[in-house]
Amino acid sequence: MRIEVEPRRLTVAPGEPTAVTVLITNTEDVIGGYALRFLGADPAWVRLDEPAPRLFPGESTVVTATLTLPAGVPAGARRMAVQVRELTGSEDIAIDEIVLDVPGARAVDVRLDPATVTGGRRAGFDVIVRNTGNTMVDAALVGSDDEHALSYRFTPARLLLGPGEHVGTELRVSAKRRLFGSPVPRAFELRVDERPARVPEGPLRDAAAPAPPGPPRRRRKPSATERAAAAAAAAAAVPDTPPATMGVFLQRPVFSRSLVSLAGLVAAITVFALVITMALNSIVARSAADRDLALQVAQARAGAATSGTSGLSGQVLLISTGEPLVGVSVDVFDEAETSAPRATTASDEAGAWAFTDLPAGTFKLRLRGAGFAEVWYPAAATDAEAAPIEVAAGGVVDGLTVLLGGVPATVSGTVVGADVAGATARLELPLDSPALAGQVPAADLAAGGGTSGPADAGAAGGPRIPGAVVRTVPVGGDGEFALEQIPSPAVYDLVVTKPGFSEQVQRIDLAAGETRADLEIQILDGDGSIAGHVTGVGGPIGGATVTATFGETTARTVSLTQDDVGAFTLRGLPTPGTFTVVVSAEGHAPATLSLTLSPGQQLTGVAATLGAASGSLGGTVTAPGGGGGVSVTVTDGSDARQTVTQSMDPVGAWRLAGLRIPNTYTVTFTRADLESQVVSVSIDGYGNVTAGAAGPDRVDAAMRSATATLRGTVAQYKDAKQTSKAPAPNVQVTASSGTAQYAVTTASLGGDVGVFVLENLPPGTYTVTFTRRGTSPISEIVTLEAAQVRTMNPVLVAPASITGKVTARDGAGGLTVRLYPAAQYGTGAPPAATTTTAADGTFTFADVDAPAHYIVEVLRAGVPAATSAPLTVEPSGTAQASLTIDPRKPEPTPSPT
Repeated sequence: MRIEVEPRRLTVAPGEPTAVTVLITNTEDVIGGYALRFLGADPAWVRLDEPAPRLFPGESTVVTATLTLPAGVPAGARRMAVQVRELTGSEDIAIDEIVLDVPGARAVDVRLDPATVTGGRRAGFDVIVRNTGNTMVDAALVGSDDEHALSYRFTPARLLLGPGEHVGTELRVSAKRRLFGSPVPRAFELRVDERPARVPEGPLRDAAAPAPPGPPRRRRKPSATERAAAAAAAAAAVPDTPPATMGVFLQRPVFSRSLVSLAGLVAAITVFALVITMALNSIVARSAADRDLALQVAQARAGAATSGTSGLSGQVLLISTGEPLVGVSVDVFDEAETSAPRATTASDEAGAWAFTDLPAGTFKLRLRGAGFAEVWYPAAATDAEAAPIEVAAGGVVDGLTVLLGGVPATVSGTVVGADVAGATARLELPLDSPALAGQVPAADLAAGGGTSGPADAGAAGGPRIPGAVVRTVPVGGDGEFALEQIPSPAVYDLVVTKPGFSEQVQRIDLAAGETRADLEIQILDGDGSIAGHVTGVGGPIGGATVTATFGETTARTVSLTQDDVGAFTLRGLPTPGTFTVVVSAEGHAPATLSLTLSPGQQLTGVAATLGAASGSLGGTVTAPGGGGGVSVTVTDGSDARQTVTQSMDPVGAWRLAGLRIPNTYTVTFTRADLESQVVSVSIDGYGNVTAGAAGPDRVDAAMRSATATLRGTVAQYKDAKQTSKAPAPNVQVTASSGTAQYAVTTASLGGDVGVFVLENLPPGTYTVTFTRRGTSPISEIVTLEAAQVRTMNPVLVAPASITGKVTARDGAGGLTVRLYPAAQYGTGAPPAATTTTAADGTFTFADVDAPAHYIVEVLRAGVPAATSAPLTVEPSGTAQASLTIDPRKPEPTPSPT
């Protein structure tokens, strides 16, 4: 035997496959079998394209070995030996060496713990450095930040790590702190610098010797040029490598914002106290001056004329509506003296007032009342801006009309509901308000029933027409709202709206300057509505009860009994949703409608027909798994009604009332997983079913599944004679129809070995294939119908097997026989199966995987004594192996124990 290995020296990178060829030449006179091994390499690193070559005399072959070194193998030269052992003949062994050069791969992992630290002038981090490459690493850590504001100190400063080794180091960062402000996040990066340590230029000085004393120097602030040079030097010191990790130093200022805020608050309190003290002193001084002035005025009036024959008269009206105001105080003053009135009166129910005993002169008028702003004639806010009124002796000045406005009112309250966030509250002036008289078209007033007030105001005449918007505010998350600076007195509509919810309107009457804070408005889940009419044989039906149900929401109303008799409107319905609307009236059969509302839909024109002679249909639907949720449609060609069977007790029940009779209806039962059914029924004039149903008042349906089921048990013959069989586990069962495939595996545990079930198969024709390793697959074509349960019990042929006989001079009974996959023989892998020879040397391996290649090995005293040639086993086939223990070989000597 002769071997040649190429190449003898090669470069192998970890993780990359590299091929080595081994040329084997048989120099013997007999057929030889050979086994290859790589000494010095883990078997998992080597893959042979031909693990057990067999050569005729003089024949050569090339075996290719693919080497794949795992990650982490140290760099450098690595020696291996290629061993080729002859399995027959003289059992020679040939060895040739090769050298593998593993290139170095540097990789360093750096981790900060923690990644973020909060501190003052400085902070500390723990740095963990791990060498994940396959070479020694001699490096230092270098920190950098974009602002060049941080300084870094590592302990130790330089690291020496072997492959797989890790070490911890301490990082101390520091930076100049801000005096005031918020904490500053200073992000920095750490890089691994593997450049050689730099040696400072210039003469060396003994580190232990003290530095020579120099003249004292004052610290000075570096110039812009020096700072730029320092930044450039810092940037040059950072290696041009990607960052290994990042960290953040969150630096607190010297004085925090809370401390500065506290100082500002103390200063504000001090200033406020000083201002209050000065203001109180000023008020005391002014009160004394006013007292002296009042005494002087009283003395002057004592000698003046207080009566006469002149007069003043006029009227007080509300500025917003023009209505007269009652009880407004009217004061008349001398033009030169407006500190005290000459006379006072009040307006009557018509808003009129008059003075009849005034002397001749020039006067000014002031009008004021509770809840109203003070006004000087004609519309001034102060006496200085008031217009003087001159009255001659015996004369009367009339027609003095003053418009008075109320003090702004405030309205606040709470919105109550399941979800009030996002709601809006607005105040509207109704269209029928006197303030809008003559400004609203008559058509708008008629469309809203003559009002834009509460929502039910338009029930008889149409939808509510919004009024003039005065104020709008959003409702808080807690439901609170407040409307301020509202003109008063007046009547308003308070409207609360929210998308997806019904509009709520409440009319309020505000007095002048009133503060209304006790309002509570509840919003209903829904902004949809259903409107229509209830009619019967004799015409519209008033007083009918209309109930709409959707989930847990129920809305109820009654049809009108006057004006538009039979009309109804259901408001505040949540949308979208499908509602079951039930209309009932005494003496009439109830009607059930299923209506679907899209988001925000206001459905109108719904017609509910009731009649004393109307019929109804109902029944029960049964189906596998329950008859609930089945859609039932009843139609006579012009009118279609729909319902759904109940999912609760009684399950599957359904009923539709209000059907016109006599008539013939088509009833359709549908559900996605069931086969649809159509029934034609006739109802006579008495409401009884006369055709198409088993009973006079019931239409039942028994529905079946829309899919089929394939089930059964797969068995397998135990041997080629097919005399006995047993359930076969782990059989792949595949049903194919076109591009659709359904697969399952037979059970392998418990009492259901070999059982399979394929469910939910659409009706059609399928090719059913049964596959098991070591056995030839079988197929069968089946046609399945809806709701069909098809049983298949196929029997697979016997599995593949290997039989043989061992011949030996001194008997071959009781020897150990091992079965190896040919690709794994000689690699150290365990055998696929093991057995013992009978007394005559025969052996059998039953139920082996096929197709496959195997090698049979015979052991005597624990040592291989004979090996078969590679055997090829086909599915359900039987391979023969005959082995002879060579008598020329010396008996193996068991190793001492």
